[in-house]
Amino acid sequence: MTSHQRATEIPELVRRLGSRRPLVVDAARARLSIIGARAVEALIGALEEGDARIRAHAMPLLALIQDPRGREPLAAMLLDRDPKLREIAARSLGRFASWDAVVSLERHLEKEKRPEVRVATVHALLQQYAAGQEASIRKPLALVSEPAEDPRVRIAAMALVSMLRPAERRALFRRLRHDPTPEIARKAVELERRLEAEKSEEGVRMRATIAALASDDYAVWNAAVHRLAGYGSSTVEPLVAEMQRRAHDPEYCTRAGMVLKALGPRRGRSLADHLDRIEEPLPLQVLVEVVGALGEKSLIYRLKDLIERVSGRAPSAEDANGFDPMHRVRAKAHLELARVGSRVAIQDLRRVLSDPDQRVEIEVLAAVERIGKRDEIALLLRVYHREDRFVRDRIARVIRSIMRRERIRRNDPMFQTLGALERRTLDSILPPASLRVRSQNALRRRALTRSLTE
Repeated sequence: MTSHQRATEIPELVRRLGSRRPLVVDAARARLSIIGARAVEALIGALEEGDARIRAHAMPLLALIQDPRGREPLAAMLLDRDPKLREIAARSLGRFASWDAVVSLERHLEKEKRPEVRVATVHALLQQYAAGQEASIRKPLALVSEPAEDPRVRIAAMALVSMLRPAERRALFRRLRHDPTPEIARKAVELERRLEAEKSEEGVRMRATIAALASDDYAVWNAAVHRLAGYGSSTVEPLVAEMQRRAHDPEYCTRAGMVLKALGPRRGRSLADHLDRIEEPLPLQVLVEVVGALGEKSLIYRLKDLIERVSGRAPSAEDANGFDPMHRVRAKAHLELARVGSRVAIQDLRRVLSDPDQRVEIEVLAAVERIGKRDEIALLLRVYHREDRFVRDRIARVIRSIMRRERIRRNDPMFQTLGALERRTLDSILPPASLRVRSQNALRRRALTRSLTE
């Protein structure tokens, strides 16, 4: 797809998010989630427009794409006048696992008055906790035992019981069973009984739990995530099969990925066979991300085989417009290999950079920044001119990073072989010599000052 075609496709897809026809909206959501980082600016722009329907769909998409540029706009949407949009903003911000997101959500919880929005904010904090932000549980844990809090908010906070250790869970249930609010005491008894029943019926209930992962109710699907993770490696086969069946549902695939990441490296090794078989882009993207999150090197190195399989396939009929969603799968696989410092797939990475008909994914640039050497600099300079401003800035950063790491000077003989256009590009992205000398002198002065004061 040409730059002009992509530029017109993304705004049209964003416009379709405002359609009243669910099939049109679902198709646009699936496509934008596959396009990924290139759609982020348009989605952020949509948050500033007046169409509430588009804004309501744009926020979850930013959460699915997980580009860091989306975090601050979502935090700003917590201040929107429409409580429904504040609710969606809170749930979406819960997907960005970071301390900044936790702080924004906690501040919002202190000011927000609407119970339904407070419920969404509590759910978002619990999601942050599940993603590794340990401190994010303190507010929900305090609210669950707060008599003055709205019962709906306290019941929402009860979702944390599935995250607690058995001893902590039992202690919390003991307190809640005698809570002065009858609704809370009754809910605590029901929840305790349900958890006990589920423990004894794990095998029978697994498929029902996999189906519950698609629920619109946060408490239901969040509990399903933790129950499925508790089943261990036995959940991998049926869960991946359901991901394939729901291959056009980015929300479901993302939730399934949360389960697979929670299994840990040992239980996740069975994913290797699925990397060789799955053909659907969205499930495959999620599996690549899971493999990277698990950190098992033997599994990560299997991504080289995936790259070879993806790069050798012919685009399907539905990709005849020039955009192949498998490009992003390939790019993500390269990034995960680069994160462990591997150059086993460097030849394919160079082929991606050399292809004049293919736009370079952000993940490809991130991979090159980690493992690129002098041979990749010329390719990056050629790519520079067929990309938009955002990607050009990233390319410039990657080139400077490689030159620092490899200790390459701007007068290196390798640059004498460049064409005139590439040499002008190099001059434009490197700091002037005078500025570089001043910076080096400043560093030397600071080092000398430190040595004199020590």
